[in-house]
Amino acid sequence: MKKVLSVFVDESGDTGFEYGASKYYVVSLVFHEQNNNISSQLNKFKDDPVFHVGPIIRRENEFKDLGLTERKRYLNKVLILFTILPILHKEFIYKKKEFDEDDAKTLARLAKDIHSFLVQHYDYFSSFDLINLYYDKGQQIVHKALAQAFGISGYPVEFKKDVKQENYRLAQVADYITSIRLTELKLSNGELSKSEERFFENKKIFKRVYLRSLNKKEF
Repeated sequence: MKKVLSVFVDESGDTGFEYGASKYYVVSLVFHEQNNNISSQLNKFKDDPVFHVGPIIRRENEFKDLGLTERKRYLNKVLILFTILPILHKEFIYKKKEFDEDDAKTLARLAKDIHSFLVQHYDYFSSFDLINLYYDKGQQIVHKALAQAFGISGYPVEFKKDVKQENYRLAQVADYITSIRLTELKLSNGELSKSEERFFENKKIFKRVYLRSLNKKEF
């Protein structure tokens, strides 16, 4: 039987540098070894809506008619899903001012950092017969960085086509991880929005529950 690794990718923050653009850029990779069957875990959430952390916090889309308590319940469901899945994750986190308002520098740095991570863990990644990359191509910089980093590594890689977050719970978990890391950044710098402050009013619980569980599965 082939040994296959699935990698789900999500990003937070835009690549632009205009006024009002995000200060930070976060790219998350979620790793799932396909010989670890997760159908029973996923089945527990089959009747739940698409988990998208931003709308849950900001009371948007399918969560617009829900109160704070109900929306927190949904975020806790994503936390539970993350906790019970046999996955690992890795984030690449940047302050965009590091790139001197240059998209080429953003691409080069991200590709270099992902490649360095892949090389650092060569024994692990080279043990797979195939690595499937799941990314919705939301940002060309991320797609190009992934192609460069994995291409140079020489690992057998296939980009999956027509990837949509609503079709993959693991893509939604990647969104969750990215959102929690971004919230951690903003919290440490006193930059939470009003909706985030209302949602994460207890900072100790955020650190003890969300961050602690996240750090336990970091690659």
